[in-house]
Formats: sequence, structure tokens, C-alpha cells
Amino acid sequence: MHIKRQLILISLALMLINTGCSTLGQSMGLGGGIGAGTGAILGGIADPGSNGKYRTRNVIVGATLGGIAGMATGSAIHGMKESERQKGYVAGRNSKPPLATGLPPNLSDPKVETRWVEGRAVGNKYIEGHFEYIIAEPTRWDLD
Repeated sequence: MHIKRQLILISLALMLINTGCSTLGQSMGLGGGIGAGTGAILGGIADPGSNGKYRTRNVIVGATLGGIAGMATGSAIHGMKESERQKGYVAGRNSKPPLATGLPPNLSDPKVETRWVEGRAVGNKYIEGHFEYIIAEPTRWDLD
């Protein structure tokens, strides 16, 4: 019986190390596990009656009540953390500068000239005829 308790305590400790509290289910599960383990230990310590007659009942009742209390506590802690996270989100969202409501001015089209360049030989290579595009006037903001 003594080895069984040690295995339960070791299992509980490993569960606590590996469990994170990022969701409501995980928070309640962790709280319930801690509460049930603590309740079972306290139930085992409580008065077992004559010849240990009520020891099993005490462990079961302690684990049940501890699990319920632990789940409620895990839920409450998760709710407080979630509320703080939500408040931080709202504060951050409200602190950003408001979006500009005006429209930017339009851009005018650039003025482009097109020239045809005849094919020619340059040294030992031939360059085919092609168009060249020259930006005569770049695009500008049209403030009118």
C-alpha cells in the first residue's frame, strides 16, 4: 500500500510539471489534479476509525472534495488571467493612432516618349532594332 501511494504522488508530480495552464480545460484539470491529490492525502491522514474502517471512505471523499475545489480554483484563476489578457488587448488596441480618414491626392501619369532605334552592328555584335522609352516628365502628385 505504501508503494502505491508513492507511485500516485510521483505521477501527480510529473503531471504538474508537464501541464501548462493555457486553456480553461487545462487550468481546471491541473487544479482538479492538485486538489484531488491533496484531498486524498488529507483523507488518508484523517481519523480512520477503529481498525482503519473508514480510511478508504476518507480518501475517496477527500479526493472528491479536493478535486471539486481544485477545479473551481483553477477555473477562477484562469478567468482572472483571461480577463487581464483581454484588458491588455483592449488597452493596446485603443492606444494605436486613429486611421487617416482623408484620401491621398491622385498621381498624374508620367509623360513618356517612344523612339525607334534602327538595328546596327557594334564591333563584332549586332543589335536589333528596338524601341527606347524615355520619361520626359515623371509622375507627380495631382493636388488639384
